[in-house]
This record gives sequence, C-alpha cells and structure tokens, in this order.
Amino acid sequence: MTTLGPSLTVTGDITSQEDITVHGTVKGTIIMEKGALVIAPSGKAEAQVEGSVVTVHGTVSGDLSATEKLELTDTAHVSGTISAPSLLLREGAVFNGIVDMSNKKAAGAAKTAPKLAVAEPAQKAS
Repeated sequence: MTTLGPSLTVTGDITSQEDITVHGTVKGTIIMEKGALVIAPSGKAEAQVEGSVVTVHGTVSGDLSATEKLELTDTAHVSGTISAPSLLLREGAVFNGIVDMSNKKAAGAAKTAPKLAVAEPAQKAS
C-alpha cells in the first residue's frame, strides 16, 4: 500500500498496481491498474480517476471511472462525471455532476445490471 501524505502535492500522472491512499493533493491523472484507491478526508484530487474500486472521503474535481464499485462517503465532495456499475452514496455526501451506469466507460465490468445504493444512518433503538 502506498500513502501520499497530507503535505504532499503531486502534479502529473500516477499509475499504480497497488492500493493507494491520498491524504494530500493530486493534480492530473490517477490510473489504478490494480488495487484500490482511497481519497482520505483530507485528500484532494483535481484529476481524472480510473480504477476498479474507488472510495472518496475527501474532495474530487474531475471524472471518476470504476470498473467494479465507487463509493462516496458522508464526508465526500465530488464534482464531475461518475462512471461505475455499482455506486454507493452515503448520506451527507455532496455530489454535483453526471452519473453514467451504462457500463460504456467501465468496459472491464461484468455485464450485470447497475447497482445504486443510497445509505441512510441506522435507526436508534428506543
């Protein structure tokens, strides 16, 4: 696993075959050939992002494409186009853009029905 620290700013292209967690800033392109990508709560990406599994806790401006699953957690702020066969939007996530679940861009995904889930907090027992 590779971690980009909070004081690190990367400008350019990142291509990886292992998991990456971004706590800093990436400006450019992130291509995950293998492994998962996590944008941490302090992380920022002004980038085109491609991978199989992408989880966003922080801020992303740009297009995101996942071949398996894309998750926006309750602290995520995303603007751009999302392409994924499976998308999970947690309550509190902020998203402004377009969602494409047609599997056209996520070419490596299995030809199954798209899955969209919106998670709500669990009810407290009385």
